[in-house]
Amino acid sequence: MPAKPSKVDLILAVPLFRGLSRAQAHQVARLADEVEVRAGKRLATLGETGRELFIVVEGTAAVRTPRGRTIRLGPGEFVGEMSLLDGGPRSADVEALTDMRLLVIGQRDFGSLLEAAPQIARQIMRTLSARLREAERQVTA
Repeated sequence: MPAKPSKVDLILAVPLFRGLSRAQAHQVARLADEVEVRAGKRLATLGETGRELFIVVEGTAAVRTPRGRTIRLGPGEFVGEMSLLDGGPRSADVEALTDMRLLVIGQRDFGSLLEAAPQIARQIMRTLSARLREAERQVTA
């Protein structure tokens, strides 16, 4: 049976944290709680205040946008980054389609980390900017 990846390895595999050093990923991993949820569990509700980021370790979730689009998330993917950063309302419903194992990072701890380690904040901003550019490209294509 293969060894279970460490939290640091899981963090480094997430596109949001791409480019972080191993030491920086360790700082993020210390904030992450490993949580198991059952199929059918609602992780986020459109319009509600969001206070955490979810990173999928195992299982599948469905993200349902206000426009009726459904996106499936699997291992290594994440959701909740906008609410984590700005404390704003959730922009979609998210539900576990299967039993899942998640890493969950709370807004308060994450905000403290970004203040203490601005290089992590800069790397995350670069990643989010690239995602926004890609989303805009897909809309205009």
